[in-house]
Amino acid sequence: MKNLLLIIITLTSFLGYTQKEKYYSPVSFDSSLYYSKQQLFNHSSQQINSKLNIILIVADDLGKYDLSIYGNPYIKTTNIDQLANDGVLYNHTYATAAVCSPSRAGFITGRYQQRFGFHVQPHQRYPKNKFELWAFQHLINTNYLKPEDYAKYPSKDNLKKAGLPNSEIAISELLKLNGYRTAWIGKWHLGYYDPLLPKNFGFDYRYGCYEAYTLFANPKDKSVVNAPIKEFTDKVIWKGARKGACAIRENEVEIDEKEYITYAFFKRAKQFIGTQSDQPFFVYLPINAPHTPYQAPKDIYDSLSHIKEHNKRVYYSMIVALDNAIGDLIKYLKETNQYDNTLIIFTSDNGAALYTETVDNRPLNGGKFTLFEGGLNVPLILHNKSLYPDKQVIDAPVSLLDLFPTIADAAGVSLPNDREYDGISLLNYKTEDEITSKRNTLYWYSDYNSAIRVGNEKIIVNSLDNTIGYFNLVIDPWEINSEPDNSNVVILQQKLQQWISKMPPMFWPRIMNYEIKINGKLYRWAV
Repeated sequence: MKNLLLIIITLTSFLGYTQKEKYYSPVSFDSSLYYSKQQLFNHSSQQINSKLNIILIVADDLGKYDLSIYGNPYIKTTNIDQLANDGVLYNHTYATAAVCSPSRAGFITGRYQQRFGFHVQPHQRYPKNKFELWAFQHLINTNYLKPEDYAKYPSKDNLKKAGLPNSEIAISELLKLNGYRTAWIGKWHLGYYDPLLPKNFGFDYRYGCYEAYTLFANPKDKSVVNAPIKEFTDKVIWKGARKGACAIRENEVEIDEKEYITYAFFKRAKQFIGTQSDQPFFVYLPINAPHTPYQAPKDIYDSLSHIKEHNKRVYYSMIVALDNAIGDLIKYLKETNQYDNTLIIFTSDNGAALYTETVDNRPLNGGKFTLFEGGLNVPLILHNKSLYPDKQVIDAPVSLLDLFPTIADAAGVSLPNDREYDGISLLNYKTEDEITSKRNTLYWYSDYNSAIRVGNEKIIVNSLDNTIGYFNLVIDPWEINSEPDNSNVVILQQKLQQWISKMPPMFWPRIMNYEIKINGKLYRWAV
């Protein structure tokens, strides 16, 4: 088999892209659908009304129930829990997508990412020809991910445009143009080429990787415990190591980072923040824990001996390492007298990755890639004593789209008026009644998958398989019993379709379909 694969790789490398145009026509990217930033620059001369510092920490593939504040029995996330106990804990926060990159595109712009054609993960490569596609489909075990038999792929030039279009306004740009020092530290995953890189979105300081993943440490490091899993993408990740887009870069210069990467991210954050200054700061910390590859500090791993299964122990050790790093950052802010003047936001981009067979989202149904609650319902904590002097627990549904207007509001900055925003400020709408009176509908749309939640009712639609599921999230919060014949399905479906009809087409196609059995039924999701 290895010899056969070697022959295939050699042949496809020889055929290369010369065959692609014969079999596939490029997907077009209509730049006229993008908005101009010109009005933003005309709009950005206002004075800062607040000097509140802001730190946005985004975990990667962290399930809500991975945190002890939500009920994890295996570990204590003491520092994250304390932020919640001294701030606001949201019990029903929704990502705009159940996978990393589209979700990030949504919350960093405050707009449904479908408004700019961002449905699925940006891909650096598609099969070069039909022969390579056939080999990919039949000779490589891709587990739950099934290669898509597409008739057309993006051209090589259009591939470089896959990501967050530069015409979109990131929250970092809005703050920078209004006097903030800004930093991106962590994982980007919103484009691999100019002009889609962090340097073009208002970040003064940039440190991290462009890809969806990178190694947390050298696998040979004796202070780190590794846990490779038997899964197709995990093998790709370990092979990718710190090469190409997986490399760690500081201000676009590739560096050889020796420190465990979660700790390195927070160390750079402290260095950027420095001691007190008249100029406020915004730090975007999209760290890559606990996304694969599973690597954890050995000292934490050794302290969790009550967790017997190795991979699960490594996974939870990564989360404890994240919690420790957050505690260290909080300590630094207190020592430099900046803690009381800093809004700290903690969340995750989507639910836990069930395909790793290491974790689960119970009692939520499904996980990453799926539009069930386990893929979308994520943790959210806001902490600042001046804004939230007393602990609050909010059960009303909110969205990660709300982060953009909330951060802008905390900074005393108005939203640009040249485009439509889909979030609400959680500083203006603080109570459950205020939130639900402002918005009671949330949408999801990713190629052939879509969903809508109106009040407590939710439907999940698969237009490729012609299936629909209906759930009342009060009666059935874990989405176990679908009622596709419910009388409200048609009304919900019409409302969802009306919204979808207003969105431009997706600007690059899926490359995989994630197939998984949930409660005995096979589901398919675009990736």
